[in-house]
Amino acid sequence: MSKEATTTTPATRKWLDDLTLELRLKDVSGRSIGDSLATVQEFLADSGQSPEEAFGTPREYAAELVGAEIRPIKKDMKSTVSLSTANLVVFLVFSAALVPWLEGARLLLGGWQLAGMAFLAALVLALPLYLPFLLRHFWALIAVPVVGGTAGVLSAMLAPKTAGDAFLDLPPGPVLAISAGLMVIISLAGTVTALGEDPDPVVGPLEATPAKTLKARWFEILTRWLFPIFAAVLLGLTALLEALS
Repeated sequence: MSKEATTTTPATRKWLDDLTLELRLKDVSGRSIGDSLATVQEFLADSGQSPEEAFGTPREYAAELVGAEIRPIKKDMKSTVSLSTANLVVFLVFSAALVPWLEGARLLLGGWQLAGMAFLAALVLALPLYLPFLLRHFWALIAVPVVGGTAGVLSAMLAPKTAGDAFLDLPPGPVLAISAGLMVIISLAGTVTALGEDPDPVVGPLEATPAKTLKARWFEILTRWLFPIFAAVLLGLTALLEALS
């Protein structure tokens, strides 16, 4: 096998991608990651070994690098996912209050709904504990919003029909306004975080760090405002359906 082929096999590319992720989870800068990847690829091309033979698993080698060679930088990777998950919970509260508000009814919350909201709140609070696992396993990263959304749907389906069956009987207007305001506040916090971050791409030792383009900046900001946008669309669609019915 040629030197080039040694470093471009699917297994090697996956190992390098996993190493990049492990170093990102340890708050290592893109420049340091690029240096490490270049060193690994050069060694593999010269030795003809597989990455596992030469360096062990990506997690083991990342721990070795951070402990001995690379100086981690302070960069909070958890903030973006935490804010997005919190926005999901608030969006589900907004959704629960929307129909009662449009119908002029009370917001009735039963025990199952409160349990579902408590479960979602626990997901948010515990996020820093399991975020690395989510990022290492793509299926788990997809499962969390799916589970959260399912909990919200089941919560709406199990809503009590009468005030006597409800654990809480609330006016939907204030709940709707507070949840909408919280979504805006969380999105503003995410926008401030995004604008304050310097670009930190993975670059090689001889590559210049590219500046973040205006298009990339706008896209990053847009992702911070997805839930308020979804809430506005949901409000419009629900109001239209109520008017037609």
